[in-house]
Amino acid sequence: MCPSLRSRSLLACLLLLAGLACGRKRQPSEEYTQAYLAFGRLTAAKLDQAYVDPEMSAIEAQLRRVPEQSMDAEAAAQLLARIAQERKRVQREQEALRSKVAANLAAPLRMKEGTEEAKAGPREPPPFNGRIETVGVDSLRERTRAGNKATLVFVYASWCPSCRKTFPVVNQVALNYQERGLEVVGLSIDENPTDLVRYLERSRPVFPALRAAPYPPGSLKRAVSDIGGTYPDSIPYLALLDGQGQLVAQSPGNLNRSALAAHIEQVLR
Repeated sequence: MCPSLRSRSLLACLLLLAGLACGRKRQPSEEYTQAYLAFGRLTAAKLDQAYVDPEMSAIEAQLRRVPEQSMDAEAAAQLLARIAQERKRVQREQEALRSKVAANLAAPLRMKEGTEEAKAGPREPPPFNGRIETVGVDSLRERTRAGNKATLVFVYASWCPSCRKTFPVVNQVALNYQERGLEVVGLSIDENPTDLVRYLERSRPVFPALRAAPYPPGSLKRAVSDIGGTYPDSIPYLALLDGQGQLVAQSPGNLNRSALAAHIEQVLR
């Protein structure tokens, strides 16, 4: 075969292969489909908090596995960019909220004359009814959305010395403000319910007695994060939320009673 004929044959083969390649349809990606569905479920359940939820990291990892040749590659890249952008926005808003509110209820805050806490003396709580409800730690968010004017989350344990000092303060505040719309969500992390019952019989709580069901590591931190707080991995932990479920103030450990009462007054105005 002459050189010119060979060249024309080679060119024809190359053109044929290029045509076949161009005509080959790009396939959809199963990784993208699964990630997109998981993204929809998570954002529907947790709204903005979904972008800082650990599950979102798994969704991002799945989006990164979408093949470049897939017809969904561009959509996966766009969704990854959206997640990163929204995460930064939520983190900025959370940081702004924490700096705006009084971040620590242990800091003194002057209380106006004539407030309920200023006027009210110690009140006697009723006897404990002996009922304890075991709940999942992830129920915290739902319990702060009950439409109360204000909600005080109190995480404690009967064996914790600092909690035993804080408990009567929280109990008295609950007595003074419950008629005005304050709801106290007291969550014990006691493993032994018998020990908790004995303690509550002496302490006589005026709020429902809740005990956390066994939970995997990190679950309580995520539950507190879901209500806008930062769990310090220690107890007692308190967080005050307004009627919209927004964090107003929180305290890891020490508690100033007048500060707590003053913040409650501001929310209930």
